Amino acid sequence: MKKIINIIIIAAFTVFLAGCDKFLDVDPQGAENSGNFFNSKENGIRAIVGLYDMLQLDEGAGPDGQWMGHHHDFFMGDIRSDDAEKGSNDGDYGEMWEMVEYTMTPQVGFSTNFWIHGYWGVSRANYALDNLPSVTWDPAVRDRLIGEASFIRAYFYWYLVRLYGGVPLFTTSVSPSEFGNAKRASLNECYALIASDLKKAIEMLPEKSAISAAETGRVSKGAARALLARIYMYQIGTDIQNTVTWQEVYDLTNAVISSGEYRLVSNYAKLWEIENENSEESVFEIQFGIGASDQAPASIGTNCYNFQGNRKDDSGWGFNNPTPDLFEAYNVEETNDPRQSCIFYGEKYNNGILYGVKRKYDRNEQGSDWLNRKAALPEKPAQAKASDRNIIIIRYADVLLMHAEAAYHTGNIGEAQDKLNMVRERARNSTYCMGYAEGKMDYSAAPASVNLPDINVSGEQLLEAIWHERRLELAMEALRFYDLVRTGRYFDVMDIEKNQKRAPGGTYGLGDKAYKQFPGLKNNGIAKSILGPDGHRVPLMPIPQTEVQAWGLEQNPGY
Repeated sequence: MKKIINIIIIAAFTVFLAGCDKFLDVDPQGAENSGNFFNSKENGIRAIVGLYDMLQLDEGAGPDGQWMGHHHDFFMGDIRSDDAEKGSNDGDYGEMWEMVEYTMTPQVGFSTNFWIHGYWGVSRANYALDNLPSVTWDPAVRDRLIGEASFIRAYFYWYLVRLYGGVPLFTTSVSPSEFGNAKRASLNECYALIASDLKKAIEMLPEKSAISAAETGRVSKGAARALLARIYMYQIGTDIQNTVTWQEVYDLTNAVISSGEYRLVSNYAKLWEIENENSEESVFEIQFGIGASDQAPASIGTNCYNFQGNRKDDSGWGFNNPTPDLFEAYNVEETNDPRQSCIFYGEKYNNGILYGVKRKYDRNEQGSDWLNRKAALPEKPAQAKASDRNIIIIRYADVLLMHAEAAYHTGNIGEAQDKLNMVRERARNSTYCMGYAEGKMDYSAAPASVNLPDINVSGEQLLEAIWHERRLELAMEALRFYDLVRTGRYFDVMDIEKNQKRAPGGTYGLGDKAYKQFPGLKNNGIAKSILGPDGHRVPLMPIPQTEVQAWGLEQNPGY
């Protein structure tokens, strides 16, 4: 933060723009400086394109030249949960095992990377919000840009808060004289700022249908409502000073549903193929393109998919592998759930077929018997670390399941069942993934019979059914960790999956390669947690030691 909060270089908003060829294609203007940059509408738009570019940045050099390493959402949302293993070979990126067992230190690299990325995003948003309110050109365009900057600032503060807890809050660009003077805000204060920004975004952003095809990827009113609903759900379960209610979550998700702007894609399998990105189910997804480089700032692609591909066939590095526990979750009561084919591929599933071809695998280069099918690509990109496939952040099925949970908590039991069953109905009418059948690259394969009946239970059984459906529907989408934490189940669930089931002679303690145990996970994690509502423990990452020292920040517990 000491190096990046005040880095407001105009090049940050111009050099990166070529990457946004899917929307907001703005030609370069003449010479500008920080005093006159926002005098033109074109430059105001350019500043916002720079914010979208920051969403794309998953590694590389930033505007000050400081290197930012890997920091993918699945590190935190999947690998820290019972859904995924670290993956790759045992010696590769061992810091992730430290992350899972809470033995990492404030010097751990990716903790710094997430911190830097979060505050770079905040910094750019603040620069835009400092200047946009006073411009004299087109008020309608100005207000929309303010809405986008507010959304993205909220997104990046949420990005920081869910990892570190309360963080220093900056609502304007920081001058050098202010370095070292900011203190950590409380968790509740952070949530209040995030909510304020998203409420402003809801007011100022258009609905999805009002966004032209040339502007595909720009955020909408629905995206702001859905993100605020997601954050409120997490706040209810993690903020001991929380005053947010489930009725507020209900109202936000109901507004998204009632808008008529979104619907479920008829076939679940189609969600995970590049030709179907920005579908009718997409509420918010990060856009990527094909560029001339795989290194920031020139790169406009993502390394997310290369990170998770199969090492044996040279399609990636083999990280983030689905666990046996997740595999079994599809078979507890249901059988032949087509969604399972969109989560798993490997030697021990469907004869190793991926995109119609039987592939080769090396179990020593994987953390489990499977790789993540949602992250698979039909062919290796020309630049492996710069795929042009988008990353879905929020989709309509998640909105329906959030609404179901909110409806349950507000006593609307029939409505909760209805929204839950909409998701299940789509699942049982879907095909297996594309290329499930050997020699075919289509969606022709489908299960002979699917046992996914409607849910008609009530009480605690209904709530558990909603939670279970979230796991099945949203698996490997970097949400599981946060669902476990906000519902107070995290440490017990993890201890069962990472220890008890992996003990010698246990469910996963035998076989070709026994699964690694994490005996210190629960005790270590609780020691590195803060107290949330109802006695819930909320585990946190360490604040980078350089930031603790430079700003005199209080470190998180246990570090």
